[in-house]
This record gives sequence, C-alpha cells and structure tokens, in this order.
Amino acid sequence: MEKANITEVSKRKQKFNEKYKDFSDTELLKEYVYNQELTYDKLEKIRANTSNLVWFLIVIPIIFAVFVAIF
Repeated sequence: MEKANITEVSKRKQKFNEKYKDFSDTELLKEYVYNQELTYDKLEKIRANTSNLVWFLIVIPIIFAVFVAIF
C-alpha cells in the first residue's frame, strides 16, 4: 500500500489558510472567541426551545391528566 501524499490539502483547508494567513495570533483568538459566542447563543436558543417543548408536550398534559383524574 502506498501512503497518501501528505502535501495534498483539501479545498476547505486551502480556503481556511487563505482567509487567515494574514491574521496575527491576537486576531485569530478574537475570531475564535467570536465564533464560540455565536455557537453558544445558538445552543442557548435551542436549549430554551427544547425546554418549552418539554413543558408543553409532556409536563402540562400530565398535570392536566392528573386534574381530570381527580375531578
């Protein structure tokens, strides 16, 4: 078996290298933190929506069923 040529770079990595080649370490870190904040905000929105779904699809029907069973 022949090993793959290590110098081959995917198109995605080439785009990444071209985009960030002139950035300093500080600029790269700021970019990284910004992307993390965006990801955190998206995940927080997903968490909130999931919480709402759990309440409306599971908890409220159970409470309603208990009230109906009592009365």
